[in-house]
Amino acid sequence: MAALFFAASMFASAGLLFLVEPMLARMLLPLLGGSPAVWNTCMVFFQAALLVGYLYAHASMRWLGRRTQVAIHVALVAAALLVLPLAIAPGKAPPAQESPVLWILGMLAATVGLPFVALSAGTPVLQKWFSQTSHTSAADPYFLYAASNAGSLVGLLGYPLLLEPLLPLGSQSRFWGVGYIVLLGLTVLCGAMVWRKGQAVAYLDQPALVSEAIPLRTRARWVALAFVPSSLMLGVTTALTTDVPAIPFFWVMPLALYLLSFVLVFARKPPVSHRMLVQRLPFLILMALIPTVTKTRLPIELLLVLYLLTLLAVALVCHGELARKRPAVGHLTEFYLWISVGGVLGGIFNSLVAPVVFQSVVEFPLALVLAALLRPSLSGKGDSARARTLDWVFPAVLGLSMFAVIAIVERQGIKPGLPANALIFGYSIFWCLSFGTRSLRFALGVAALVLASSTYTGTFGRILHTERSFFGVSRVTNDAANEYRFLFHGGTVHGVQSLDPARSRE
Repeated sequence: MAALFFAASMFASAGLLFLVEPMLARMLLPLLGGSPAVWNTCMVFFQAALLVGYLYAHASMRWLGRRTQVAIHVALVAAALLVLPLAIAPGKAPPAQESPVLWILGMLAATVGLPFVALSAGTPVLQKWFSQTSHTSAADPYFLYAASNAGSLVGLLGYPLLLEPLLPLGSQSRFWGVGYIVLLGLTVLCGAMVWRKGQAVAYLDQPALVSEAIPLRTRARWVALAFVPSSLMLGVTTALTTDVPAIPFFWVMPLALYLLSFVLVFARKPPVSHRMLVQRLPFLILMALIPTVTKTRLPIELLLVLYLLTLLAVALVCHGELARKRPAVGHLTEFYLWISVGGVLGGIFNSLVAPVVFQSVVEFPLALVLAALLRPSLSGKGDSARARTLDWVFPAVLGLSMFAVIAIVERQGIKPGLPANALIFGYSIFWCLSFGTRSLRFALGVAALVLASSTYTGTFGRILHTERSFFGVSRVTNDAANEYRFLFHGGTVHGVQSLDPARSRE
């Protein structure tokens, strides 16, 4: 019975957490427009608030007595009732002449910061409470993580499919408030179970559940394995929503698959073979890079399937590595803390750093390069000095040969299209795929492929100017025949001008 109540509490906590994310972003849309950066910036806040919640959970579990911790956590969850119902303060407007990122973060902190931190702490806190009960599964409560992520999926998909079409924003907020009150009751019930367990002992008194100290290298790998799916999730969101209307369904689908990966890998019996995914991942990574490297536009339906399938595979491999190397329950809150750090860094990189540092959307292919690097090697030939040398030589030759072929194609005046793409990328993609058994060789091969393709303009023609802002990437280009000048925003043409002086004003 205890497992049922704890699972229900974690399910409700996670469901409310991921129901409020698209709801708050939807409240901001009328003020900011439909740029994918609105959702990505909201994701940065949500990931940062999640990190604060995990920090609180780790600190309170480590340094507070059991009953003190229960009292404080119940009080924190109850205090969030003070900001309900959730709503954007009237009369607030984003800055007109500068990036609205800081304004968005401030508005979200004032509107939903307290309840979001309380909810985000629920997963590690409730799992830790459960480990202090007399339940037969108390020594390994990680199975409850699946219940938490199942709740996340229900909340996330429930918004665009049910809540958003059926209720206005005010009613959505009140509905969410009722759910939060129910969650408060469940939290009190779970806390009471732990409070009454006189035989339950505190965190530092459970030596059997605490493994040896965790090496710094292991922590760094946890962060990296969490960083890549987080960054790729936002990169896929940007790629899918740049040229389509601001539809919440397109926002939540990448995040839903990201969460689904946690459900699958932390299940007691994962339904998907980890080794099979590791074997298939190189093919999916290369297929997902084809639109980027060839500078071609694919139908949105095809992109949707290709990018989402690749995101799910990368998340399953990275999160599967986390699940396989999870520590003993004594390090549970620290484990979730480092995972959260990686997620926050991925969000910060995509939403705050990349738009300032890069003029084009390179964070998507960069995340795929890192995914290839973190993927376990499957080579059965050992790690000889010759093999390690070839890990660097083969990708270098691949990149140099691509630079040469691209130069020849452009010198010969071959128009962008299928023949040119087949000539430039056909052999290189298949050769790179042959590197797949060795993670470093394959990652360097993918990096060489992306770097060499940056010199190929494809259907964009000759690029004269590129500019990136909060609202996306704009390019001014001339076509291959040098007859027309185009203004692109993402993949959408926003203006065409003839380069013939007699027609320049048409």
